[in-house]
Amino acid sequence: MAQEVLNNANNIQIAHGISAWFQQDFAGSYQELGDLVVDGVNIAPEFAEHQSSRNGVRAVRKRILIQKAGSMTLTLYEPTILNLRRILYGGNIDTNQSKTIFEGRLMKVYDGGTVGADYIDFADVQESLNYAKITVTAIYLTTDVEMATNVMVTDTETTTDSYGHVVLGTIATVDPGEYIYVAYSIAETGMKAVTLFGSASATVEGALQLQVRNPNGGIMQIWDLASVQLAPNGDISYPLDAIQALPLLATLQERSGTFGKIYTK
Repeated sequence: MAQEVLNNANNIQIAHGISAWFQQDFAGSYQELGDLVVDGVNIAPEFAEHQSSRNGVRAVRKRILIQKAGSMTLTLYEPTILNLRRILYGGNIDTNQSKTIFEGRLMKVYDGGTVGADYIDFADVQESLNYAKITVTAIYLTTDVEMATNVMVTDTETTTDSYGHVVLGTIATVDPGEYIYVAYSIAETGMKAVTLFGSASATVEGALQLQVRNPNGGIMQIWDLASVQLAPNGDISYPLDAIQALPLLATLQERSGTFGKIYTK
């Protein structure tokens, strides 16, 4: 549709279909920053004022633009390795990495009956469908509040079988139905890693295109920003019962004599 006149109802809209695309180092393809909200665009030029009292009461005679500046505040809801890298000034992304995760919990002892020794069952906690990743590293009695005595014995099966069971061996002080504290590790593979503050330049720059589209009517806006620098803009929290958010500030910069363009339709 053509550009709307000032009194057209389509000029009032609830924006949706918002996305932001970033071209790092001004080269290659644009990559979407993912699910996000735009908290606002702050246009903050600076002025110098010439004031004079020549005609009586002091008054502003001229206001002169001395600095062009602006920023865009975004909140990303997709903490991907790419977004973490951009926000935390990360270095290169390394793939196929391995890392050990440590866990511990109270686990019930089951009676092995006449066919085997007592055991614990990781299927109870649904820790992992790939039980081969789990290795029990220590077992403590619940009465051992200081965790001073590791009661895992030499004949204990430290790895899980295909059912998620770990045989306890000969822990004579534990009966079926009781609980023990089990410390274990999970070998995670195929991970991606990026070094915090690993970027040699310690800056993340590139072109940014913000797109605001409303299929139900209203004006489309495309902010084609020639150059921005991305930086963290607040606390990166890890809430237990909320969506993790990455606060991001995109500072508008001039490139090739322009800050970019705004397109509407």
